[in-house]
Amino acid sequence: MMVKQMEDRHSGWIRFCHWTNMIAITLLILTGYYIHAPHAFRLFSNMDTPRTLHFAMAYVLCFGVVLRVYYAIAAKDAKNIVFNIKEDTLKFPSMIKYYLFMADSHPYYGKYNPGQKMMYTGWLFMALIQIITGFILYKPNMFMALGGFLGGYLAVRLIHYIVTWLFVLSVLAHVYLDISEGIPVLKSMFTGKIPTDFDHGTHEEEVKADGGFSA
Repeated sequence: MMVKQMEDRHSGWIRFCHWTNMIAITLLILTGYYIHAPHAFRLFSNMDTPRTLHFAMAYVLCFGVVLRVYYAIAAKDAKNIVFNIKEDTLKFPSMIKYYLFMADSHPYYGKYNPGQKMMYTGWLFMALIQIITGFILYKPNMFMALGGFLGGYLAVRLIHYIVTWLFVLSVLAHVYLDISEGIPVLKSMFTGKIPTDFDHGTHEEEVKADGGFSA
């Protein structure tokens, strides 16, 4: 039986940050909805457990975000995940055509396509918004001035609630994009490796030889 050759895709640090943040965000969403509407979202039997878990996961998310940003800078990984408005915007049409089944292939975008990079960049800003608004809701007296600057306690709650839904929708889109790219991409976040012959897209020199992408 022939064993597939594998190549590295995600380092141990990236996978650690990914799963740490994924667990924290998932539990924050679940506990947050219960705290918001305990009678409509009957996941816990009391309020103390979800509140304690929610606040604990908030600190875990802070740790995960700081660690991931540090790694992106230290390992020069930022270019893979930060959306470049000038370069990545031009790549959107080919990506959209591919995901709408209007093209058989797409260009080689690098490690992540422009949609994924936009999502990862957006997640950083959304995480910062959730951390800031979350601590205002957690300690309203301590952050009264900041809460007032953002429009008051009710406005802060609304911002926190809306961004939570943005996280839910974007995570679903993230999973869809990964599955669409192929199961090996999904598995690589567990193993850190991907088959060397995996099709990441058509390189520029191949496009020129074929005379463009087939639709």
